[in-house]
Amino acid sequence: MDKIKCLINMLIAYFLYPFTKKKFKGRKIWLVGGNAGELYVDNGRAIYEYLRAKPEIEEFWVLNEGAKIRKKILGGKLIKGSVNAYLYFMHAEVVLFSHSISADIAPYLFVVPFVNRFHYKTLKVFLNHGTVGFKERKAMNAKTEKIAEELVKSYDVNICDSEFERKVKTTTWWEVPENTAFVTGYPRYDKLYRVEVSEKEIFFMPTWRNWIKLEDTKIEDTEYFKNIMELVTNEKLNKFLEENNIKFNIYIHQLMQDYLKSFSKIKLGKNVQLLPKESEITKELQKAKILITDYSSVAYDFFYLNKPILFFQFDKDEYQKKVGSYVDLDKELFGKAVYNVDECVQGIIDLTNNNFKYEKNLYEKIEKLRPKFLKYSDKANCDRVYDLILKKLGERNEKENNKR
Repeated sequence: MDKIKCLINMLIAYFLYPFTKKKFKGRKIWLVGGNAGELYVDNGRAIYEYLRAKPEIEEFWVLNEGAKIRKKILGGKLIKGSVNAYLYFMHAEVVLFSHSISADIAPYLFVVPFVNRFHYKTLKVFLNHGTVGFKERKAMNAKTEKIAEELVKSYDVNICDSEFERKVKTTTWWEVPENTAFVTGYPRYDKLYRVEVSEKEIFFMPTWRNWIKLEDTKIEDTEYFKNIMELVTNEKLNKFLEENNIKFNIYIHQLMQDYLKSFSKIKLGKNVQLLPKESEITKELQKAKILITDYSSVAYDFFYLNKPILFFQFDKDEYQKKVGSYVDLDKELFGKAVYNVDECVQGIIDLTNNNFKYEKNLYEKIEKLRPKFLKYSDKANCDRVYDLILKKLGERNEKENNKR
């Protein structure tokens, strides 16, 4: 939905609001969204499905008009940017989102005078779509960076999966207030279980490179494209995959999907496939024996599952310069680092031949890092997030009562 239409719908909802109070009185409305309304995945999906078992709450997923995910979502749904979605937001008790409240739930409302009072009326829970660790803070748009900073700092709850991440968020990331950052673990981890499948699979998920779009570089000329192409077409790798009956699944990050046609032109071996945008990453992680990534937060999920990771960091120096990492890429990687195609292929072969396990010394080194990056592994992350929200609501209600 375009900006003008959203703004018109927002103003209509604003004027309708006083006349709808009776309709919404006493209702506990919680809105959930993520990935700019396009995907039904990640922390948003996990907490939404958890909330569906809470009869006292009316939960609604906010999605884009025409989004392919509609059929996947059971329960209440609202079209992002519609009059109805803005009205429900204005009456909501809690909103939860993975990217930003503007991208996922209520577009542009934060910056509109008078209307933005509703932004502060509801309890805002920033779920994040992945652990803050391998990517330093970078605004998507330099012109709106100040607004983005104010927006992030206005959230009531920022969840974290470790004290390390909490410290990053409150000191060097968006410097969120300390009293809004809580170590609960991420809801999506509750959905992660080791699944034993008969087929052997490897999951390759490189993260996005924002500088490719910013520099308006032709994708085929980038190290990103060349290394992905060279890996998936590597003759030694494809022969090994076929001989050992291993499937090799590739998922191009959603923010790089504009270049999917270029990746689709790559001639793939019979054991290699390019996964569609709507693929369920959680299921791919559960099935896979090995994860290959570079700097993606999906590595934390695989670490949580205690399965081997190859960090294929072919552009480490460029990445450090243009993005940066809070995690020390030389000393704190909880997996095996490889820096070119040949090393990556050999890493796959070595792990496979060792029954998909690290060598002893590397495993011991990685396990020492586990407490630093993952505080919980008990499948109670959703419980902690939910209990925290109820606590914050209680504090807010008590404060309101004291004002009267």
